Amino acid sequence: MKIILIAAVSENGFIGKNNKLMWHLPNDLKRFKNITIGETIIMGRKTFESIGKILPKRRNIILSKKIKLLKKNIKILSSIKEINFLSYEKIFIIGGEQIYKATIEIAHIIELTLVHNNFYGDAIFPKIDTKKWKKIYEFFHKKDKYHLYNYSFIRFEKK
Repeated sequence: MKIILIAAVSENGFIGKNNKLMWHLPNDLKRFKNITIGETIIMGRKTFESIGKILPKRRNIILSKKIKLLKKNIKILSSIKEINFLSYEKIFIIGGEQIYKATIEIAHIIELTLVHNNFYGDAIFPKIDTKKWKKIYEFFHKKDKYHLYNYSFIRFEKK
C-alpha cells in the first residue's frame, strides 16, 4: 500500500486559515481531482467539515475520535494505526495539519502544489526533510487571469 500526502502549501508553509484555503487555483483543484478520483482519501474531521460533503467517486475515510457518522460512502477511523489494516493499493492523505504531521513519516510520496506567495494562516504543512525525501519533478506555472499566483506542481518520493 502506498500512502500519498497531497496538499497545496504557501512558500512559508501554510495550508489554511479558519479551516479554509487561502487561495483559489483552478488547475490545482483539477490536479487534485484527477489524482484522487477512484482512489481512497483520508482526511481529518476539520477538513471534512470544511469541505462539507463527501468527495464523489472516491472512498472517503475520516480520521476522528469525535465524529460518529453513519453515511453511505464514509468510513471512520479513530487512530492513525488503523491505516495499517486497510487493504487499498493507494491512500491519499488530504489534510489537515494534524493528519499530515501524523502520517508524513509513514508516507511514500508527497504530491505538493507550492503556491509562490507568502500567506499567514493557522494550519501548517510539516517541513519536508530533504535527507528523507527526493524531489522527482517540479513543474512551474505562471500566474494568469484564472490563477492569481505563480505555483508549481512538485512530487517527492521517500529516499
